[in-house]
Amino acid sequence: MFADAIMYHSYPLSIVEHVKHREMLTYLNSKVRHITRNTILKYCLLEHKRLKSMLHEILADVNNRICFTCDCWSACTSRGFLMLTAHFIDNNWNLKSRILNFRYFSPPHRGVDIYLFVVGLIKEWNLEGKTFSMTCDNAGSMDVMVARLKSDLQTFGTLPLGGRFFHVRCCAHILNLIVQSGMKVIDASVLKARETVNYIAGSDNRLVLFEKCVVDSKSNFAGKLLIDCATRWNSTYQMLKRALEAKDALNLFAIVDTSFDFGLSADEWNVVGFVCKFLEPFYNITVMFSGSDYPTANFYFRNIVAIEKLLVVAHTHTVASIQLMATVMMEKFEKYWSDYSILLAIAVLLDPRYKMHFVKIALGKLYVHAEVEVKVQEIYDAFVELYKFYDQSTSSSTVTSLQCSKCTTDYSMSSMFEDFEGGDMSVGGAESSVDSHLNTPLVPRNSESFNILEFRKSQASTFPVISRMAKDVLAVPITSIASESSFSMGGRDLTKYRSALRTDNVEAFVTTQNWLYGYLKDDEVQECFDVMKEVQPDDIDFDSLPTEEQ
Repeated sequence: MFADAIMYHSYPLSIVEHVKHREMLTYLNSKVRHITRNTILKYCLLEHKRLKSMLHEILADVNNRICFTCDCWSACTSRGFLMLTAHFIDNNWNLKSRILNFRYFSPPHRGVDIYLFVVGLIKEWNLEGKTFSMTCDNAGSMDVMVARLKSDLQTFGTLPLGGRFFHVRCCAHILNLIVQSGMKVIDASVLKARETVNYIAGSDNRLVLFEKCVVDSKSNFAGKLLIDCATRWNSTYQMLKRALEAKDALNLFAIVDTSFDFGLSADEWNVVGFVCKFLEPFYNITVMFSGSDYPTANFYFRNIVAIEKLLVVAHTHTVASIQLMATVMMEKFEKYWSDYSILLAIAVLLDPRYKMHFVKIALGKLYVHAEVEVKVQEIYDAFVELYKFYDQSTSSSTVTSLQCSKCTTDYSMSSMFEDFEGGDMSVGGAESSVDSHLNTPLVPRNSESFNILEFRKSQASTFPVISRMAKDVLAVPITSIASESSFSMGGRDLTKYRSALRTDNVEAFVTTQNWLYGYLKDDEVQECFDVMKEVQPDDIDFDSLPTEEQ
């Protein structure tokens, strides 16, 4: 139990030798036999060895593919670590995420070095023949690693569709790059709001005067002004949101403090409000992307389409600075997400509440009818290709009905989301197993207890190939946030006051803690998860987005 407590709370091993700790144990039991740090370390390592053996057996027994995330981290000791995480749906249809390695990674950290290191780790777990995807950030070294790894795995013929969906870029990282590009052309009014907050927060006297202005202005502002970090756009959004809540008090402060010359005019406050409102949905989607308890992949398509829709609408905004921000952000969007729809749309096709009906309706919000038809056909063809791969991997017989290259189902565009909210949307005359799946009636969306994995499990006998596809596609992590969570865990084991821990023991503690307790959340991270519970994918309704006129 003491070993478990050390791994759960990241206590230092020396706690067993602390004088006051031993006094407490002696008080509880005068006959207690005290132990040393080496003894408790032995118990921790024995637990790690036992759990690692169990995880080996679980991964060997899993009858589907494994999705990976990978990232590098520098500890406060300046030592580098590489983290490899496995994401999979187990044989009981439960979504699992496990840190496989938190290994010391000596320099250099070039792409080819990362590749050789990751290959070694994957082989250590005997998973080179069960790989489906690799999710990582957009660093050039990671691109090199993924390309080399993909080429290696292709030689064994183990990747579906020749590795077409192998490289998954972290959505949270891309969204951050998109918004950061827009923040580089931020309006002068926002800069004045930042200067205002920094000026007030820079002196106790000014803070006292501001609090008096809050009272005198009869403002409902009850929080504190937040200082933002220029390189973290989400902190800028939070700073603007707080400043808008305190607008009356800030205007009064500008009058009372004669040395203050950053006051915002009514028009400038309006611009700040527009920018804040523009950033709000990006902030909410980022929070949803940033959970280590990541949802299945079918949740992401709607949100990324919502981002593109927001950028399209912002191009016609009445405020020139927002138009400019949207233009710059759209360039980044097209650079990284121009082909986002394929893998994420396939995940939606596996969701019985949405399927192709929703994909076509969502794309119809962005493109003209001819473009939508081309994109829908491309998604359908990719779905059929993937189906054929999974079908042929388990049976020598081919499905001749899948040889057609055209989508045989006519999905009506006439009523958009209104029709989507309707009841039975089945279309007759299914000519293949794919069409049979796509044409089954949609499951009502208003069921709060709906679990897509439970549903796919129940349909395994009816659609066995579709179920096998779902096990792999739905497990794909669209972000590498699991890596960040493991780095937080490593940061609690390695601190400037506790830097002598051996690197192999660091890996044992981080992985064992994850295998026993999952991704533990500290107070700072917990706040994000509390927000995540409030921001669900269905909260972002296309029909509630601002129109061109608005």
